[in-house]
Amino acid sequence: MMAEATQPQPAQSSSEPRHLILGTAGHIDHGKTSLVRALTGIDTDRLPQEKARGMTIELGFAHFDVPGVQFGIVDVPGHERFVRTMVAGATGIDLALFIVAADDGVMPQTREHAEILDLLGVHAGVIAITKADLVDAGRVVEVRRQLIDLLDESPLTDAPMIAVSSETGQGLDDLRAALAELAAALPPRRASSLFRLGIDRVFSVHGRGTVVTGSILAGQVQRDTQLELLPRRVRCRVRELQTHGQAATGVGAGQRAALNLTNIDRNLVQRGHELATPDSLTPTRVIDVRYRHLAAAPRALDSFTRVRLAMSTFEVMALAVVLDADVDAVSAGAVANVQLRLREPIVCAHGQPFIIRDETASRTIGGGRVLRCASRRLSRRHMDDIAGLDALRTGDSAARVAEVLRFSGFEGLPPTRIATATSVDSDEVEPLIEQLEADGTLLRLDRANRPIHAGALNRFVGRARRWLESYHVRKPTEPGCLTDTFVGWLARRSRKSLGRVLASWMIERNHVVARGRYVCHPDFQPALSPQDETLLDAIVAELQRARFQPPALEALSSAAGQPKERLQRLAEVAKAHGKLVGIDETVMLHADRYDELQRIVAETIREKGQASVSEIRQALDSTRKFVVPMLEHLDKINFTRRRGNDRVLTRPGGTTTNG
Repeated sequence: MMAEATQPQPAQSSSEPRHLILGTAGHIDHGKTSLVRALTGIDTDRLPQEKARGMTIELGFAHFDVPGVQFGIVDVPGHERFVRTMVAGATGIDLALFIVAADDGVMPQTREHAEILDLLGVHAGVIAITKADLVDAGRVVEVRRQLIDLLDESPLTDAPMIAVSSETGQGLDDLRAALAELAAALPPRRASSLFRLGIDRVFSVHGRGTVVTGSILAGQVQRDTQLELLPRRVRCRVRELQTHGQAATGVGAGQRAALNLTNIDRNLVQRGHELATPDSLTPTRVIDVRYRHLAAAPRALDSFTRVRLAMSTFEVMALAVVLDADVDAVSAGAVANVQLRLREPIVCAHGQPFIIRDETASRTIGGGRVLRCASRRLSRRHMDDIAGLDALRTGDSAARVAEVLRFSGFEGLPPTRIATATSVDSDEVEPLIEQLEADGTLLRLDRANRPIHAGALNRFVGRARRWLESYHVRKPTEPGCLTDTFVGWLARRSRKSLGRVLASWMIERNHVVARGRYVCHPDFQPALSPQDETLLDAIVAELQRARFQPPALEALSSAAGQPKERLQRLAEVAKAHGKLVGIDETVMLHADRYDELQRIVAETIREKGQASVSEIRQALDSTRKFVVPMLEHLDKINFTRRRGNDRVLTRPGGTTTNG
């Protein structure tokens, strides 16, 4: 259906073999493709122009088995113009087949490929000195010395070196044996319940649709699994699977695979995209990284330098911004926290390796690991966010989860997103969150909401209080900020569904004070002139005397001749401070009379089990004009409930509630 290359499959043992990706590396024309063909019988140069020019341009793929291990081989170009392709091929490899020709010895791309392997974290491999049949033994010894000098203090410094010939077969058995021994010594790959595949090829098959190939970076996938194409955020389904030209029901990390996809157009997919478990990765144009500038780099990396980021199977232009305090450039051999601001959105995960090339793609200048895989533009004044990178780099699993939730604020990340942002498996996320809740690092505003970092919440509360203070400064004569206005401010700066929850949480803990329809900073008091205070006292006293027949504001004798706006403002102040209670838009009661209203209504209803408007009116010594809105108000606050033409208590005990 969609094989990258095929050859007869050897019979497998009853136990499932270990799957590993072996990647070639080395200078152009040093015999990488010939050696792969000699090992596997597969010619990885599949393009006509590759055969015509005798050089690898695109990635090539092959495979072979040794006892207990099935190797998938990625053959990469050696020419400097195709380093981007080389990085795509090196993504996800478990060990390297580092190739140097005996006749040429160490060459420019030999050095660059060695640097790239180191930067990408490929620390296991075998060194093949090819074309050994073309030179004498002395030359092989000389090339060995060159390689010892090149790889001194590198992860490959102790790698076995084997002289081979693809033409005569010299050393091939020793090479296979060395690879088998090295594979057996590799630690198990970290298990992951989340799937990731970096796409390095995409094509269409008549009658089948879109097919993609790549090395599986993490997790497993089966037929009919739903995946997400990123960064496009398009859902698709796996119709069929192949690995090494053979149909499979499932494939996993360490394998090369071809996936036949449904529900996705071929034109939407390109090299550099990824397939992943839905909702596990988020496209971003900003990432924070730990960057190492190569000692051989010709100059320091200045902040705001344009560079090329190569990671997984993609390359994208980026602006490198140095985040460390008092550092304007990363000098040769130095390490620093750097933010990469990207021209196009990408997806990546915590700890993912990358390399950086200069703007013209003429040489590799550094690389490192992703720390924060979805960031926002930072400057040195964002000290907490920059300090958080240390937790992501050196902290344990709990510390990394805590930092990701602190940085995300109120975003409410699902466990799958937290997992890829912390190098923690998704099954471990909830237990870690429970641990962090138990020690007070995380808390929940209510049962329905995801946990929020206590430090982030405290800083947000501080912002909200400062905003209220500035609101009071702008409007000192108002009784406070309308609760709905405050809730809107909270919702816009957290999450829409959290505005009212946050307001209630802050009121319960006295971070802010509720005064009727208003919210205030605890230290705020409306600025009233002596004349306003005198008038307000007179209004409150007159309404107290009026009992249950309170005149409208304009009808109060104490308010005669006063502007309506002034009266309304003073009434709002009185309600905010609990001196008056608004029944409807025109009727207000003195707070003492409001408590008395609830008591009399409750007693009247309890006497008979229910009471009519007329009976309650008589008990209050009022008129229907006032009693009807009072009872409607009590219905609204759930103190009473209408039953036909009568009222009953919603709380049989008759507990009063100061509204």
